[in-house]
Amino acid sequence: MTASQTTSPSDAARAAPTSNRQPRRLGVAGRTVDQRLAGPHGLQSRHLQRNESAARGQLAALRKASSQAPGESPEVWSLTEVVVPEHAGDAPTWEEIAVHTAMTLYAVHQQSRTEPMFSPGRGLGRAARALVGIGEEENPSTRARFNALVTSTTITELQHHLRGFISQLRAQSIPLDHAMLADDLVAFQRPDGATTVRLRWARQFASPHTSEDPSRTSAPSTTSSPTSSTPEN
Repeated sequence: MTASQTTSPSDAARAAPTSNRQPRRLGVAGRTVDQRLAGPHGLQSRHLQRNESAARGQLAALRKASSQAPGESPEVWSLTEVVVPEHAGDAPTWEEIAVHTAMTLYAVHQQSRTEPMFSPGRGLGRAARALVGIGEEENPSTRARFNALVTSTTITELQHHLRGFISQLRAQSIPLDHAMLADDLVAFQRPDGATTVRLRWARQFASPHTSEDPSRTSAPSTTSSPTSSTPEN
C-alpha cells in the first residue's frame, strides 16, 4: 500500500461504510425531521441541489430561531410544528422541543457548507468519534466538550452544549443524522431517559460503522409525550 492509500483512524471514522447499514427505526419526532430534510423535496436538496431562494430564507429563519423556544418564531412554524393532543398544556411537548431543536441545529450545521450535513444513519455518537478522534489522534479539549454534552442533566443544558457541538461538526464538515437526534432528544426528556440516551451514544461511539442505533431493539413508540410534562430548565 502506498502512502497515498493509507487511511488514518480519524479518516476512517469520517468515512461512512454502507455495506452493513440497516433501515433506521424513527419515532414521531425523527420521522417529522426526516420528512422535512430528506428526499428531492426536502430542505437539504432544495438548498444544495436546486439553490432555491426560499430554502435559503428558511434556513436563515431556522438559524435565528435556534436560541428561541418552540413556537416563538412564526417564520419557522411550518418547519418545526408537530401534531399535539387537543388537551396539550401551555408547556411545549417533548416532541415540539425535539423537532424545533433538531431543525434549527440542522440550519446551523448546514450554514456555509456546500456538502450535505444531514446524513441518515450517522448518530451523534458516531459523529462525535469522527470529531474527537481515537487513540493517539484524540483531541483532549474536544473530548472534554463532548463529555460535558453527554453528562448534561437537563434538556436546557443539553441544548446549550449541542449548539457548540454542532458548530464544531460544521467546521470539520462532519455530517449528522438530525432525525435520529430528534428521537434522542425525546428520549432524553423521559424519566431516566438521560441514562438511556447516554448508553445509545456510547454504543455509537464504540461502533462507528453501525448506522442503525445499536441500543434500539424495536421501533420507538408513536404516541405523543404526556402533555403535563414540563421541560427542565
